[in-house]
Amino acid sequence: MLKPHYHMTRTKWLSSLKIGYYVLYALIVVFFGAIWYLNYDSLAANGEPFKLFDPNETIGMVLQYAAIIYTLAAIPGALYGIKRACAKIAEIDNDDLKYDTYYTYATLRMALVALSVALSLLAYMLLGAYNPMIWLAAVGAVALVFTKPSAAKTEDELTPKDPNTQY
Repeated sequence: MLKPHYHMTRTKWLSSLKIGYYVLYALIVVFFGAIWYLNYDSLAANGEPFKLFDPNETIGMVLQYAAIIYTLAAIPGALYGIKRACAKIAEIDNDDLKYDTYYTYATLRMALVALSVALSLLAYMLLGAYNPMIWLAAVGAVALVFTKPSAAKTEDELTPKDPNTQY
């Protein structure tokens, strides 16, 4: 497990996570706005969207597959895999260490999902407004909603589960 090297109060780390979450979303919106502007400007200038690579050439296909594979691996890994790590974190007796470790994993979860959105938007831009990549970015943006930190979610994930219950 990752070992944190800092300590914050619960309210501080929760507000820090929320700020990070909204900053990630704002960066995604700004990045998409910049891409839209580049495509709009290019369409106005020469009638074609900004394109660095052709989606049907080797480099374009590699970029598409990289974005798809990363998204398909990162989203379940971030949402489910880190939830499983939280089961181990919940067993930590020291509350300070428990919440600091959870903060590290919650930040990692948001970063993994946000990176999938950024990679998809980058592929969308470089491939000349290639529509499947914008849908892939939309899937990542929806997945980012499930990483939103809250006090109730934190307590749910950090409450030790009874091994005798089925759910």
